[in-house]
Amino acid sequence: MKIGDVVRFLNDIGGGTITRIEGKTAYVTDSDGFETPVLLTQCVAIPTPPKSDQSTKSAKSDLSDQSDWSEKSARSPRPEKAPARPRQKAAGFNVCLLFEPQEIKRLSVSPFDFYLVNDSNYSLHYAVCSRDRLDSKWSLVAEGVAEPSSQEFLGEFLPTELNRFENIAVRLFAVMTDEPFELLPPMGMEQRFDVTRLAKLHCFTPTAYSTVPVLTIPIVTNGKIFRPTDYDRLTAPEELTPSPKKKSIPAEKNRLGEPEVVDLHASELLDSTAGMQPAEILGYQLEIFDRKMKEIAKKPGSSIIFIHGKGEGVLRKAILDRLRLKYPRCEAQDASFLEYGFGATKITIH
Repeated sequence: MKIGDVVRFLNDIGGGTITRIEGKTAYVTDSDGFETPVLLTQCVAIPTPPKSDQSTKSAKSDLSDQSDWSEKSARSPRPEKAPARPRQKAAGFNVCLLFEPQEIKRLSVSPFDFYLVNDSNYSLHYAVCSRDRLDSKWSLVAEGVAEPSSQEFLGEFLPTELNRFENIAVRLFAVMTDEPFELLPPMGMEQRFDVTRLAKLHCFTPTAYSTVPVLTIPIVTNGKIFRPTDYDRLTAPEELTPSPKKKSIPAEKNRLGEPEVVDLHASELLDSTAGMQPAEILGYQLEIFDRKMKEIAKKPGSSIIFIHGKGEGVLRKAILDRLRLKYPRCEAQDASFLEYGFGATKITIH
């Protein structure tokens, strides 16, 4: 943005003309002459209508400018709302979440812009919540109303904040304000999200909603809640899981020369934790840890990676305490963030 641009505020009512810019702050003067300091990232440019006598050459120049903007948008936040899409049947609407890195080639340090896409002719009242895997309560990420065929900016998050998205919940209520409509039931979903995908370049691709690479989390597809087969459901009716069942520990190894990886999350080790106390879950996780350590302790020079999550650090502390007491010849260090996120420890046998 530059001096002279007409803008509106992203998260507030009002706007005006940028009269000066200092660093990342724009000073916006409204029609009454009042000047308001606003962060540049909280301003949305209002395009000026083209002149009636604009030549074909000028039109081509505008298209070139738009192309340049698309190329630069990977490094700067996009507008709050996407261009309006043609209306479609209510039964076929789609909703998704998007993570867009501001620096696609530096995923380990890049901030991420978080969006909700409403690809429908309904106005959506939405609430997006998240929680760390070891937390018992949810935190509100964003709530509001997404207009038809729009894209809502939900916030900017640093890599150190992404563990809060290990579990995601979305609640939606759809209405139309300008015409009679078919009343749809409230929609909701809860699912695990593998935050390590945010550190893997191949997980980011352009989509119908973005010309720059983004990571997409489908919420509603063709009017139905998306049920991904590669995500575990967070909750299950107790009548379907009357007693905790232990899962078999995968025996396969990684590629030759790479350490074995063991995921100690309760959802990976148990079919259900219904009726189990936190101490019982922790005890079973440490039982698996001991079993794997006894196997690898016979192989000096080898290593193993345990994924334990970030949370409050209870499991990680228990692992380190057990290493000092039972496996003094082992060295522990944080595993690679790019591959495993923040909640993993690599252990090497000496």
